[in-house]
Parts: sequence; structure tokens; C-alpha cells
Amino acid sequence: RGSVDAIFSEEDSTPNPVFFPPAIWHRPSNGGEEVYINQTPACMIYVGDILGYSPESVKEKAVANAILFNALDYISRGRCSFHPVKDDMSYNDQKEEGDKASLEWTKTKMPIWLAHFEKVVKKGGAEAPVAGGPSITYADFALFHALDATVNQFNNEKYEMAWDKQDVPNLKKYYEWMKSRPNLKAYFESDRVARKSLKFSLVSCTSRVLLNLIFSSRHPLFIAWAGDSMM
Repeated sequence: RGSVDAIFSEEDSTPNPVFFPPAIWHRPSNGGEEVYINQTPACMIYVGDILGYSPESVKEKAVANAILFNALDYISRGRCSFHPVKDDMSYNDQKEEGDKASLEWTKTKMPIWLAHFEKVVKKGGAEAPVAGGPSITYADFALFHALDATVNQFNNEKYEMAWDKQDVPNLKKYYEWMKSRPNLKAYFESDRVARKSLKFSLVSCTSRVLLNLIFSSRHPLFIAWAGDSMM
């Protein structure tokens, strides 16, 4: 799909065109219309509606969407720091530059993002859904997995224990609260997760945000395919 001609020449029998993964193709068991979409936020919103992780009011949905998009932007910015020479060049081909840029990112940009998320979490309490409603939503999954990737990617000697150094007590409490939720805890301890996936990085986080929303539910409903697009 690396050219305009390739896209136009591709035969597509799916319900509607999609671009890059992650993508989901849902065939409802009740005979409803098939849904075939890509884009992580679009997929998460749809999955949230189906699995019961959707906001209850217009205001809550607006807040949840803002948090979702900010969390995914944060992941995207962090990923870019590993690809400073060329975005679609592999990390291994620009490792020296990527290591310098990502370390600098933890000292300059990452604290700004985490300070904002600290304010978001503090607003409603560190052990409460971030969008302000009575139940967790897709926004909580997005923020949690962004934080989980941050811990696994940057909280080590190479990055000078960047997570531990952050003065974000509410955010750290929220992270532990989400991590201890029974379904998430059971999922991470199950054989549904590849062992090598347990410590995923910020680079590979975007698709996993969606997958863990689906599979931490007791009702996985989707034929799903996810990958890190344009890596």
C-alpha cells in the first residue's frame, strides 16, 4: 500500500475502505450491519459502546474523547522521539540518534504531558474514572496503557528512572488503581497475553491499548487484527 496506484488497484470486498491498522471487523451475532473500521480512537469508541465502557452523557463523552485523543497523541509523540532521523525508518537504523532524542524527550516533553494528566486525574480523584462518570470508559484504558508503557519504556537506568522522578502523586496512584482492577489483573496474568508482551514499550503501545480494552472484558466480541502502522 505504499503508493496511490497500489491503493486504487486493490480489490476490496469489505463493507468500507480502511487505511492502516489497527482495524476491527465486527459481524454482530444479532444480524446487524457489519462494522469495519481503523484508527485506534474510532475503534476504541466503538468497542466501548459495545462492551459497556461508553460515557453516559454528552459532557462525559466529550471529556472522555479529549482524554483519549491526548493519551494517543502522547504515545505518538513519544514514539517519534525514537525516530528522529526519519519517521518510517526503523529504530535500529537510527538507534544512536533515537537514544539521544528519547532521553531528551523524557527530560523536556514527557514531564509536560504527565503534568497535564496529573491535573486530569486529580480533578475527579485518583481512584475514580477520569471522564467524571460513575464507571470507567475507554478513556481510562487509553490513559492507563499510556502510563503502563511509560513505566516499562522509561523507568530504568538508561532513562534515569524517568517515571519515578515525576512529581505526579495522583497519576501514580491512579495507575496502580487501574492496574489492580480484577479483569485487567486477570488478563495480564493469563495465557491470553504473550509473555514478551507484558512489558511493552511506548513504541508498540497504540495497538495494545485497543486489544487490552477488548480482551480485558469478559465478553470479547471481535475478530480483531492490530499492528503498529507505519513503523
